Amino acid sequence: MANRHNLSREIPDPVKRRVRQRCGFGCVMCASAIIDYEHFDPEYADAQAHDPNGITLLCPSCHAKKTRGFMSADRVKKANQSPAALKNRYAYSETEGTKLRPFIKFAGLTLKNCQIPILLKGYPVLQIEDAEEEGGPYLLSANFFDRTGRPSLTIVRNEWKVLTESWDVEASGGTVTVRAGPGEIALRLAFCPGEGLVVERLEMFCAGFRISGNADVLQIYPPHGGCFQFTKSIVDGGLVGLHCG
Repeated sequence: MANRHNLSREIPDPVKRRVRQRCGFGCVMCASAIIDYEHFDPEYADAQAHDPNGITLLCPSCHAKKTRGFMSADRVKKANQSPAALKNRYAYSETEGTKLRPFIKFAGLTLKNCQIPILLKGYPVLQIEDAEEEGGPYLLSANFFDRTGRPSLTIVRNEWKVLTESWDVEASGGTVTVRAGPGEIALRLAFCPGEGLVVERLEMFCAGFRISGNADVLQIYPPHGGCFQFTKSIVDGGLVGLHCG
């Protein structure tokens, strides 16, 4: 469907990326990483082109307030000049907790029923804590980095954050993709609500280890050389699933 200027609603990917980068990958009002693209200057009905400077990011809740007349266009314009995520230095959202211990698929290695799925030189890359109260969800925490060792995404007790220093972050369809540069995926996570987490892609440096993985293979390169490789492997049970160092 197009507007009166025959402009399609489909925004080109390069334009979306420029908007994400400018807004810090989150809603300009509240910093939520779950976002919609909103034409605000001019409104979509009057837009003749997808100008990234006239498009901003709003979470579905803030977008609904704007569309239904509970938030003014002036307030959106003001927030666009000082996006919440850039002020916070991160955009965020929550994972859906599970009352069963969540599984972790870390590239080619699947970890089940492990309190600390990945431990590198005493550093917990992934950790699962018991529920704070009976019947509550397990609490998942994680720390991911890019290939230079710079933090890219963290999960703290079921709340995930992406840092605005990243080159690009895209959250869509239950998947979060962090890019370190054009065509360079540092991390791709797929959230399985109420079940667990899948690390589909990663290129990471942490605690002296270089880690590379895709859906089938996980490769860990220790500081002293060599390589640990896991291909569609499964670890079930134990305090620590994978301990290197």
